[in-house]
Amino acid sequence: MTGLPDVALTRRSLLRSLAIVGGLAAVPGLAACGSTPPSPAAGKTDLLRVALPSSIGSLDASKEAGIMNYVVALLCQEALVGVGQDGGLQPALAESWERKDPKTYLYRIRSGVTFTDGTPLTADDVVASLDLHARKGSTSAYAYAYANVDEIKADGSTVTITLKEPDASFAWTPSPGTLQITSRKFVETTGENIGTPAGKILGTGPYKVTEFAPDSHVTLERNDAWWGGKVPYRQIRLDFVPEESTRLLAMRGGSVDVALNVPAEQIDQWKAISGVEVRTASDRSLVTLAFNTAKKPWNDVHVRKAVAHAVDREGIVRSVLRGHGQVATTVPDPAQWGGVLDEAQVKDLYARIPQYGFDLAKAKEELALSSVPGGFSDVLTYPSSGPQLGRAALTLAENLKTIGITLEVKEIPLEQWISELGKHDSGVYLGWYFATTGDPSEYVQQLLNDAYAGENGSNIAEYANAEVTGLLDDAKKSTDDAARGKLLGDALVRAAADVPYQPLWWGEAATAFGPKIGAGEFGPYFFVGPWAAKLTTRP
Repeated sequence: MTGLPDVALTRRSLLRSLAIVGGLAAVPGLAACGSTPPSPAAGKTDLLRVALPSSIGSLDASKEAGIMNYVVALLCQEALVGVGQDGGLQPALAESWERKDPKTYLYRIRSGVTFTDGTPLTADDVVASLDLHARKGSTSAYAYAYANVDEIKADGSTVTITLKEPDASFAWTPSPGTLQITSRKFVETTGENIGTPAGKILGTGPYKVTEFAPDSHVTLERNDAWWGGKVPYRQIRLDFVPEESTRLLAMRGGSVDVALNVPAEQIDQWKAISGVEVRTASDRSLVTLAFNTAKKPWNDVHVRKAVAHAVDREGIVRSVLRGHGQVATTVPDPAQWGGVLDEAQVKDLYARIPQYGFDLAKAKEELALSSVPGGFSDVLTYPSSGPQLGRAALTLAENLKTIGITLEVKEIPLEQWISELGKHDSGVYLGWYFATTGDPSEYVQQLLNDAYAGENGSNIAEYANAEVTGLLDDAKKSTDDAARGKLLGDALVRAAADVPYQPLWWGEAATAFGPKIGAGEFGPYFFVGPWAAKLTTRP
């Protein structure tokens, strides 16, 4: 998640869309111990001012799983395992872990860790945090990720998680995408107020929340007792600044140190500001059209193919994204397969996946074969924090007019957009997903497996194909990476024939760093964890 445009991971069932391979699932055994070194800038500055592209309604990412919720929460809360810059698992609050057998995972909790209220972290706190999502009837946005959990128990400093069925991807579940650890006492005393201005959040991370104004800002104060070392800034103020030009003016005027979601068309203007460094990188994101296969006329494959052929993906990447992205030919980015399939295997797989290239003549032919040969009307919404999605949707709407389909494109507030995605009431959607792991199944399972259909599910296309679901279920159970990769690939090939989604682009995002602030090692997973600890000073 680099640059992190302010969007939701749509995850009321979305595997941490926000993102599962490697590490423990791929190589059973003990993980190496490790810790995060202090930043070179440690202790040298007082205040870091950050401009976020929209507001958040809750500090609790498990209640409102949007990208910006994570940007804030992961400065304060940690998971059992973290995600390295290569997308692999690394130690966090679990100093080591192992996969004891196909259904059993053991996590050894780091000693000497305290919450920001001064109480020590215990294995029982970890169990309480996991139970928030794994208990029966949980309304957590992460509940889907723990549906296969049979038992969670603490024994001394060890937490054991036992699954009902083997799942090779579970290794990634207790990472930041679907776990932020808090204390049992905090859960019991704060209850439904967790994440609110009154209840805030409690964690073991490098910062604690001192103030939360949902329509304005969040203020954080440094936790000098953080086990990872002293971080550079005594305070962080994260202001919600949804207007693109306002963020630009704030950086130009010196009132902002870091700004997320620099629009592609403004990058040159940001770079022209004296001392400002704009860092861009693939963010492993996916933007895709999703067709509700349970709703007329989108339940007609010819309608879906017609619209797919009407999308000029190359033109969108060239003109809307200014080249800061790549045409998506399937769900996962090719770089998401590390440790599962090698580069040659990925190339072979992607060559097998059916494509629906931009061709208005074919679009007309497909519509003529459909149940609505004369065309129809519908509405496509996009979040106010994603103007590039709106511009792409408008280009699609213009193309669809030529074949008889009227698509009204509407901008709506982020919170409303997230809510509508969860309801699955519309016929067509724009989905926007960010990976928090290096595993391809992060997107594939959640978008194509019918287990995740239904209200609040991540399968917003309501796609149900027994063959595809069977392949995906077998992939979950497989403990062999090569076999798992083949199953996932076969599922992608088979599903593409049904066109439940038309992938548009794999994204690249930009973050601006003001004078004297550097990002060190900057990549797709920069913000998946205590990112302020990675900041450095520039001469």
